[in-house]
Amino acid sequence: MRLKWLPFCLLLLLIIGITVGIDVGGLRSVTGWINSVPFGDKFGHLFIIGLLTFLLNYALAGRMVKVGRLKLLLGCMIVAVAMTIEECSQFWIAARTFDLIDLSANYLGVTLAGILWLKTHRV
Repeated sequence: MRLKWLPFCLLLLLIIGITVGIDVGGLRSVTGWINSVPFGDKFGHLFIIGLLTFLLNYALAGRMVKVGRLKLLLGCMIVAVAMTIEECSQFWIAARTFDLIDLSANYLGVTLAGILWLKTHRV
């Protein structure tokens, strides 16, 4: 039963490691390569955050929460809030730059993952 959390936890650890590496000014060769690909960074945000969201919805078994009249996937809400906080934290990290387009790519990844989850799992 707990194995359903393993893919999410492994990807989350990878994302945390990459984020910390970039925050301290490391990983310049990796970020340089990604930034040399047109929209590479934006597609990276969309894909990684979308995958993280899908895996969290899987781990939470598609748990839904009511927000007003809406029923939303809890995994989508958690990732959206966490990514908003992480992107906004870049205002205070010297090696990073806040980017509204990165944040938008994150939200798009969350949205597409939620749609994919709902299409593939009857909730």
